[in-house]
Amino acid sequence: MAGGKVLLIDDDPGVLGFLHRALSAAQFVVVTAQNAADALQMLEDREVHIVVTDLFIPGEPRGIELVRQIRQKRPDCPLLVISGYPSAEMFDQCRELGVTDFLTKPFEMGFVCEVLRGLLSVSSPSERSEP
Repeated sequence: MAGGKVLLIDDDPGVLGFLHRALSAAQFVVVTAQNAADALQMLEDREVHIVVTDLFIPGEPRGIELVRQIRQKRPDCPLLVISGYPSAEMFDQCRELGVTDFLTKPFEMGFVCEVLRGLLSVSSPSERSEP
């Protein structure tokens, strides 16, 4: 598992497919969720090394509350938030909740892959499972 395991959370199948293909090609293992309930359940998998989530997905919790619950479940896991509709208030709330990084759509996949690799390189080795 060269790149680590990434949980992608987004309700847009096109975005999920694009991110999945690009991250897989960059040697990440990718799992996906299209709603908050599935995403929170998937966080039980301790082999998930990074979470990448859109803020506006269907179901509850949504937005900042989803970020809060992800942080409660996995405070140790790097969390990258992506949004097409950012605001200064959203940035501030994400920072307060310990979001590792924040990207606005549209973004270049090469840059996203670099950010994820950087996050993996600073995470504690004890958090990662090697094959």
